[in-house]
Amino acid sequence: MSALLASAQILKTIAQRVGQAAAWCVVVLVLTVVLDVVTRRFIVLGSTKLQDLEWHLHATLFLLCLGYGYVAGEHVRIDVLSNRFSAKTAAAIELIGAALFILPFCLVVLYYGWPFLASSFRLNEGSPSLTGLPYRWIIKSTLLIGFSTLLLAALGAIAASLATLLGSPPKPEAPHHPQEVGL
Repeated sequence: MSALLASAQILKTIAQRVGQAAAWCVVVLVLTVVLDVVTRRFIVLGSTKLQDLEWHLHATLFLLCLGYGYVAGEHVRIDVLSNRFSAKTAAAIELIGAALFILPFCLVVLYYGWPFLASSFRLNEGSPSLTGLPYRWIIKSTLLIGFSTLLLAALGAIAASLATLLGSPPKPEAPHHPQEVGL
């Protein structure tokens, strides 16, 4: 039982750390947007590279924080109902939801994402704009990394749910606000 709980904690911690590191993309994104706005407005110098970088940072932020959002309990659910469930009922619902929906979806994205990434790498794909950013495979790789961390978070949730269903006392809920986790 303790091995199940320890593995759940390790998997969730990995997803949480990736998300916390990716959260720094917000700072770079804000600076990029400010630079883009200032150069467009005051210097009349538009940059396709800056615009490409903005959506790359948006995608990176979103994708690499998927697992963290799940671990932190920020995913979509009906809290009015879930707060009324016993620990075992909530664990059973979490187990079913993660096993039937999150795991298969992540596996499908990862399965079809590899050829998507490999093709981009092989073709040395760049921005469709002539003056855009090169190496589109870098941003496409965040799709696989993001869904891999979501998969790890789901496996951690499944392990924790199994431990609860097998009789281990449930751990306290993860904090629901980023400032409580040290961001």
